[in-house]
Amino acid sequence: MTALTDTMRRDFEDHGFIMLPGLFSEDEIAAVRAEIGTVASRTGPEVVYELESDSVRMVYGAHRHNEAFSRLSRHPRWLEPVQALMGGPVYIHQSRLNTKAAFHGGPWTWHQDYATWSDRDGLREPRAFMVAILLDEASSVNGPLMLVPGSHHRGLIATAEDNHESPSYTVFQISEEDLAQIVATGGIEPFVGPPGSVLISHANIVHGSAGNITPWPRRIFYLNVSAVDNPPTKFERAEHLCTRDWSGIRPLTDDCLLTLGSDTPPHPPV
Repeated sequence: MTALTDTMRRDFEDHGFIMLPGLFSEDEIAAVRAEIGTVASRTGPEVVYELESDSVRMVYGAHRHNEAFSRLSRHPRWLEPVQALMGGPVYIHQSRLNTKAAFHGGPWTWHQDYATWSDRDGLREPRAFMVAILLDEASSVNGPLMLVPGSHHRGLIATAEDNHESPSYTVFQISEEDLAQIVATGGIEPFVGPPGSVLISHANIVHGSAGNITPWPRRIFYLNVSAVDNPPTKFERAEHLCTRDWSGIRPLTDDCLLTLGSDTPPHPPV
C-alpha cells in the first residue's frame, strides 16, 4: 500500500502535484518496458509520429490492447494514493505512451490537460489527474517533463490557443507572455528520477517539455484519470482519446507485474 502522509497531501494542495520516486522496482518496469516495441509497432489513428522523423511520438490506449500496460493501469501502488487524493474511485479517461525517442523526441508546448478534456470531451470539472510513470530514467538532459508549481490555482488559462488537432492531438498552447507571468510566481520543476517513479498531478497544472537530443530515451506512460462522477459528456473523439467506460478502476494484486508471462492470471486483491 502507498500511504499518503500529511505533508504529501499539503504538497499536492499547494503545488498541484507530488512525486513518488522509485514506486515500482526495476524488475517490474522492465517487464512493461519489454512491451514498448510491440505497442509502438501498431498502425492506426492511435499512433502519432514525430513531425520531422519517422519516430513514434506517442501511442494512445496501450492499456486497452497490451497485457503489461493493462496490468500497470490497474496497479494498486499508484491507484491507492490517487483515490485518496481524489476522495473516491476514478476511471481511465485516456492513456498515452510518450516515447520521447533518443535523438528525435520532439518538444511539448506549455499547456494544461484539462483544457482539452473540458473543450473536446465535456468534462464538467477539473477533478481529474495526470499520472505519469517513468519507464526510463528521466534526467535534466533527456527532455524531462517540466511543471509549474501552484499553476493549478489559476484555473484554466483562457488565452491558450487551440491547435485544432494538428498533428493528430489537441493542445491548448499557452503563450510565452502568459507563461512568463505564471512562472514568475511558481518557477519550474522537472520530473526526474529512476524508472518506476510516479508523478500525480492536477489536470490544471501547466506543463511541457523540451526536445530530446541525447542518446537516452525518456519514455513515460501517462494515465489520465477522472472521478467516476465526472464523466465525459461529449463523444466526438475516438474512444482511444475519450473513453466510453467511466466505471471505477478495479485494482489487481501488488505482484501483478511480476507474474507477467507466467501461468498465474492477474486477479483483484482479496
